[in-house]
Amino acid sequence: MNQDQINRLEMYQTTLDYLDANNAVWNTIPIIGKYKNALSTINTSIKTAAADQANARVFIGKSLSALKKTIASKMDILDDMLEAYAVDTDNAELTQRANNAKSDYFRLPNEDFEIKVKQVIGLLETHLKAMADYGMSEEQLKDVKLDYDQFLVLRGKPRSYRVASSAATQDLATLFREGTIATEKLDRVMKRYRRANANFYNGYVAARRVVDS
Repeated sequence: MNQDQINRLEMYQTTLDYLDANNAVWNTIPIIGKYKNALSTINTSIKTAAADQANARVFIGKSLSALKKTIASKMDILDDMLEAYAVDTDNAELTQRANNAKSDYFRLPNEDFEIKVKQVIGLLETHLKAMADYGMSEEQLKDVKLDYDQFLVLRGKPRSYRVASSAATQDLATLFREGTIATEKLDRVMKRYRRANANFYNGYVAARRVVDS
């Protein structure tokens, strides 16, 4: 990837992270979830397509600690959905296993971190379809699996997941064009918050900004 593409990929990820962190604001609007998931799929496909390029690894990998923190943040969000589902279905064991915060993941030694993340991913896979109404999507799982595999690679271990993707038949230019379309669709539906929730909207606009390196 060239530098412009790396910058745009970082913007996609920042936008997705912002929407994940503010899920409670928009999760009652299905069309926002639809467009966010489309962007998440494209984002995952770009990472997959670029995984063997050295300059892509600079962005995707950054450092082991930074990647661990990213995974911990994503697992925190997914755990919240899993815990809500577990409580609603009176599943006490699942509730206990899903009661994890970002810090619970990040402070673990790397070996234990890998075990815990994989265990919870397994729980999420088991209950994926049942959790659709809680905001859970296959794209979110794919995204965290890709990060998890990258973490393993940086630790000198084989990947655990081979995330299926349409990227094999699409070049990066096509994927970035699709990314532009997805973000423009998001921009249009997010305008509803420009006055209704200015702080949230301004944060979204900031996340959408491409920062030149």
